[in-house]
Amino acid sequence: MVSGNDGELAAIETIRRGLPGPPAGETWIGDDAAVVVPPTGRHLLLAADAVVEGVHFDLDLVDAADVGWKVLAVNVSDIAAMGGRPLHALVTVVGASADMIEGLVRGLAEAAAAYECAVVGGDLSSGPRLVVSVALTGSTGDRGAVLRSGARPGDALFVTGPLGSSAAGLRILRSRKGRGGTEPAGPEPAPEALTAAYRRPVARMAEGLAAAASGATAMIDVSDGLGIDLDRLATASGVGVLLDVCPIAEGATREEALAGGEDYELVFAAPYPDEVVRAFGAMGLRRPIRIGACVADPAARIIGDEHLEASGYEHRLA
Repeated sequence: MVSGNDGELAAIETIRRGLPGPPAGETWIGDDAAVVVPPTGRHLLLAADAVVEGVHFDLDLVDAADVGWKVLAVNVSDIAAMGGRPLHALVTVVGASADMIEGLVRGLAEAAAAYECAVVGGDLSSGPRLVVSVALTGSTGDRGAVLRSGARPGDALFVTGPLGSSAAGLRILRSRKGRGGTEPAGPEPAPEALTAAYRRPVARMAEGLAAAASGATAMIDVSDGLGIDLDRLATASGVGVLLDVCPIAEGATREEALAGGEDYELVFAAPYPDEVVRAFGAMGLRRPIRIGACVADPAARIIGDEHLEASGYEHRLA
């Protein structure tokens, strides 16, 4: 059931009206299971993630439409980090009122259109707080999936954009609400761009496809922080990392760039840097930033002349 006075059937009808319908031969919302046409000749990707009120978002800082956008975008980011495209999403909503449903559907529909990912079904339930979970299918390109585990010594390391925008945006939103956030000294550059990075993160799907096309050997999205996510890639690949630079978004701090998380830029390793530049240019994308290289010593975690901490967000299980 959906919480509040409105019933589940009314909420399902609200969702159905707010989202596009299926093409001929497929069945989406309203049956016991969705019926879709599988991709042919490629690997099928499966991903799932959830956002939880009080953990991933605060409804005093964002609205329900932002939550709907975010939960789909962060799942698309996982598909992008594999060098794939999203196909279909199943969305489960717990603890939403009827008003929340309308906002969630609006944000989901906007993200589904932006990433060409159909919302084909899901579930509704009551609960003590708002939780939105997405299960996503995707497909790989002709080169197959790009895993975290394929980087080799000598591969160059790239990131698809500056980091720290989302963490800086959260800091600004908390400061405006009197939640203990502290503004840095001096003027704040483009604060609305920073808050938008937190409220409406962008999944770098085209960049993931370009990285895969350029021969990327390993890739991961920066969901929890550059320090911890790059450590995960290096550990999975059995290599060390030597960074020359951490690109910091305007208005963010170095700590926000290294450990803030929720940037959803992609970090990837590739053996042929010129091919990377060519592939991104051919797709009309912003040139990725070369930040360092993979090295043979699997224990190496270095940025400049400092140790690179595996810092970032990590869920603590009860």
